[in-house]
Formats: sequence, C-alpha cells, structure tokens
Amino acid sequence: MLLNIFYIAIALAALGFSIFVHELGHFLAAKKRGLKADRFSIGFGPRLFGWKWMDTDFRISLFPLGGYVSLPQLADMGRLEGGEGEDEAEALPPISYADKMIVAVMGAVFNVIFAFCLSLVLWGVGRDVVVSTEVNSVPEEILNHEGVVVPGPAYEAGLQVGDQIITIDGARIRNWVELNNVIMTGTQRDDTGRPLAELEVLRDGEIKNLTIHPVLIDVGIDSIRSIAVDPGTDLVVSQVQKNMPAFEAGLQPEDQLFALDGQPITSSAFLSLYLDKHTGGVIELTVIREGQEIVLPIEPKVATGESTPRFGFSYYYQYATERVHLNPIDQIVAMARTMKQTLFALISPKSDVKIGNMSGPIGIVHGLTSMARYGWIDLIWFLALINVNLAIFNVLPIPVLDGGHMTFATISKLTGRPVPRRIMEGSYTLCIVILLSFMLYVSYRDILRVGLDAGVIEDKPNTTAGTEGTSNIERPTSNVESETSEVESAQP
Repeated sequence: MLLNIFYIAIALAALGFSIFVHELGHFLAAKKRGLKADRFSIGFGPRLFGWKWMDTDFRISLFPLGGYVSLPQLADMGRLEGGEGEDEAEALPPISYADKMIVAVMGAVFNVIFAFCLSLVLWGVGRDVVVSTEVNSVPEEILNHEGVVVPGPAYEAGLQVGDQIITIDGARIRNWVELNNVIMTGTQRDDTGRPLAELEVLRDGEIKNLTIHPVLIDVGIDSIRSIAVDPGTDLVVSQVQKNMPAFEAGLQPEDQLFALDGQPITSSAFLSLYLDKHTGGVIELTVIREGQEIVLPIEPKVATGESTPRFGFSYYYQYATERVHLNPIDQIVAMARTMKQTLFALISPKSDVKIGNMSGPIGIVHGLTSMARYGWIDLIWFLALINVNLAIFNVLPIPVLDGGHMTFATISKLTGRPVPRRIMEGSYTLCIVILLSFMLYVSYRDILRVGLDAGVIEDKPNTTAGTEGTSNIERPTSNVESETSEVESAQP
C-alpha cells in the first residue's frame, strides 16, 4: 500500500512538474518582454495556497486540470482563469504582435526543451524495444470486439510467419510499436466501409504487397484496430487477478503458458477461441515455471458484473528486445509523428479512434504510476512523450489554449484592429465548457480502466512491442499507451 502511494506521488510530481515547466516558459518570456504577470497558477479555479513574489501571485488552485500564467496584456482571462474579476488590460501599455506570439509559444517550447533533456538521458542509457518487424505469430482465427470468431485479418490476406513488414499505408515501419500505432490510427476504408491497410512486406528477399482488412478487438474497455500478428512466440503471465480461478489455482506472474488440456498454446488467439468453445468444467492449464511443467486444474467462472467466464489473468508475449540508443531528435520526431497520427485519426470519420479512447489527468497519472513501478527508464520515456504531446496540443488553434491566443493575435494583426472582447470571451467560455465536458467523459473512462486494474497483483512491464492479440479468456497486457494517447491496458 505504501509502495503504491509512493509511485502515485512520483506520478503526480512528474505531471505537476511538466505543467510547471510549460507555465515557466510563458512566465520567463513575459518577464523578458516586460509584460505584467498577475498570477502563476498550477491548477484552475479558486486559490488554495501560495505566495507573492515580484508582483506575481504564485499559487496552487483547486482544480488540477493544468495551469496558467495570467497576463492581462496578452488576453484578459482573469474571470475565466480564477482571478478576482479585475480588469487591468486597458490600464496597461499595449504589447506588440511579436510579444504576444513569443510569450504564447514559449510554453510549448519549454516542454520540448524538457523532453529533449529527458531524451538525452534515454540516449545515454538506452531503452529496450522490439526492433524487428518480423512476424512470428499469424493466427487463423480470432475473436473480434463483439465476441464473434472471425478469420485472422493477416492470415486471410496471406501474411506468413517470417515476413518482415516494411511499410504500412506508405509509412516506413521501424519497430513493432510503430507497426501497431499505424494500424490503430489508420484512416483507410474500402468502398464497403471496411477498415483497410496496405502492407509492403519482405519475403524470401522479395517485396510483396498485401491488402489487409483490420478488425476491431477489445483491449480492456476500448476497441482498437488490429491485424492479429505478433513478433513473439512464448506467452508469459503478467498479472493474476485476486479471487479469480487462476489466482486460487496458484498461477503466478512469469509462468509461461504452455498448453490447455494438453493442446499446445500457439498464439493469443488460441486462448480466446478455446474458452469461447468451452462448454464448462475444469480446464487443465499447463505452465512452465523455473524449467518445470506444472499442470493447474482451473474452472473458469463469471466475475461479478460480467457475462463471460474466464480464468482471471493477463499475459504478454516474450519478445527479443534490443537496447537502442536513439538520439534525442529522432526520439522527439517519433513522438511528434505519433501525436500527429492520433490527432488525424481522432478527427477522421474513417478511423476507429474515438474520444473515449483518450485519457485525461487520471489516465495520465495512472500511466505514469505504472511506468514508475516498471522502472525509471520507462518513466523518463513516458514523461518525455507527455511533454511532446503537451507542446503539440497547446499550439492547436483552439481558444483557451496557447494556439488560440496566437490565432486571435494573428487575426488582430491582419485586420488591424483587436478582436472584440465579447467574441473572445464567448469563444473562451464555449471552449471551456467543451473542455470540461471532455475532461469529465475521459475521466469517467479512465476510472473504469483504473478500476479494471485494481484487482491484479505484480505487474510485469511490457512497453516495447505494442498491443498483442486479444483474448476472451484473458486480456494481453496492452501498450497502446506506449505511443498513442494512453489507451491503456485493462484487466477483464
């Protein structure tokens, strides 16, 4: 319990420091340009506590949804950002267009600088990733998100074990994480509306082009696109849910899954289909533990609030990883590319990425907590990813974000007159309502995801490969969060 509190505290501190870095960029730029800074707040709404220094109120505010620096000359946001309603903008000297743009963009710049510094550390120590894009598992059948047995998309398209995936939809694939991200954020569909992915693979020295129709699979409470392939062969238990049959039978994390009723477990899809066809009674699960075969008689059961019987464990593929020392520029470019793919998928009507797949503060803290538990290298990497995402998100041309300030400043510059205050405040108010509604919705989804993780013991890190195939018996440990937008793994 104390250890969990420790990890949560690390996660909160990491996220809070990222917000602080962002606002520090605004604050220092404003001071350098001679602007007045009323407040430097971590959080929004009423002031909880703080101190006054150099005419600035440094404060912690009630709602921990971000932070802000109140700059009356940039835009009078006093009433919206938690101020006391003072109207100082007209009493202060105006500032130039350059002042507005520099101050607005420096928050994002500081996040990128912070991510660069973290990436320098990763460059030095390296990070274990699945570099190979060679396919080692191509199941013939899988369960889709509706629990229906369907042909494996990759198998149906003719992909074979040993094929090396070179490109997907024209995008060069450098590792397994990129492979899964490109599939999950795909925006192509055929004339009938089926998801579509164009693959270029290397087989026996020859390039072959394949057209695959990804299907939706369940990962926790989320449904994502998958082509049902994996670079691994051996399946290893990562988590065991308390008070479920697998836990009561003595299954342990790190057990290698070997057979069900004497039939070799060849893929995650095999696990899914075996239980789907099981008519009841005890299943003999054979595992390898410390080199010895152990048979565990387990009778699947239906958990409270569910309709499908299961054992109560999750698993991951055992991958051949390499310690990669990627330079900071390449790291940041890869993170930015992933953010771009996610944003495009989010706004595209042809993708299967929805608002509900995103995470808010709760999900981010949960992800940081998991990474802190796994190790400091994973925590640093995830924190760098968050800062790149913060930088990109904040420069989007949306009112209340830095990009909104820049947009209004540019409109004023082009028209030669300021944007009417009622229009600014109206757009800010509307966007705040939308943003808060979004936060409430994704936070509700985050709580569901976190709740699914509450009953497991001893997590095993799996931040290198991406999402594996799904299972109706148990869920694989998922890494959609590794590069997209914290669509997290969940326990069934």
